[in-house]
Amino acid sequence: MIFSSILNPTIFLGSFEWREPVTTLTDFLVALVCWTAFYFFSRVSDKNHPSYPWFRMYFLIFGIGMTSAAWLGHGLQAYVIPEMKVIGWICGATGILFLQIGSIQLIKSNLTNSIKKGITTWVVIQYFVAVCSMIYFLRIGIVEAFKVTQVNSVIGLIGVVLPLHIVSVIKLKKKSSKIVIAALVYSAIPGLVYSNQISISCWFNYHDISHVLMSIFMTVMFFGLFRLVNGTNQAE
Repeated sequence: MIFSSILNPTIFLGSFEWREPVTTLTDFLVALVCWTAFYFFSRVSDKNHPSYPWFRMYFLIFGIGMTSAAWLGHGLQAYVIPEMKVIGWICGATGILFLQIGSIQLIKSNLTNSIKKGITTWVVIQYFVAVCSMIYFLRIGIVEAFKVTQVNSVIGLIGVVLPLHIVSVIKLKKKSSKIVIAALVYSAIPGLVYSNQISISCWFNYHDISHVLMSIFMTVMFFGLFRLVNGTNQAE
């Protein structure tokens, strides 16, 4: 068994060993937000918006990834190999890819074919490079592989999705893109908490705090993306 003063202590339920219980539950909280968002996206009456399938799949894949991260990455560590964490990381990268493509579809009327093709090619290459890098760096260590997911998230969200929604606000006057932009700016907070390992105690450490903050991020993203495809977003 591996113990750390910063990690949640392991608890036992009979013979069942539950590693990092609070971290498991806070990670799963993010998954529940994603599953709820996917449910509401699935109930949209008008599914013809070009961004709809991509935003919907963003929450589905992220929900799968965060569920995997919660249990395979934390709670069931005593029963699975550490390399199983890569399932959640690949799902996260896939979700970001779908979010990027959905955001491209949102403003495609304001893009030339060459620019649209160029951005799409970039995000697909970014995705495959990230996934291949995760798998490669797993041979070196878990920490190194996880850094790839962090870099991919920053590039995908701040480098691609944020500018696309800025264009959506400026060119298309989409008010709900402002919500998405606000969420993306806010996303720096859980990142800083995690990077600086800001913890309250071993029972509510930087993993737990960043997960709770991330659940807020995903909630705000849901409101913004849902309004964009549900016909409630009007030009200003």
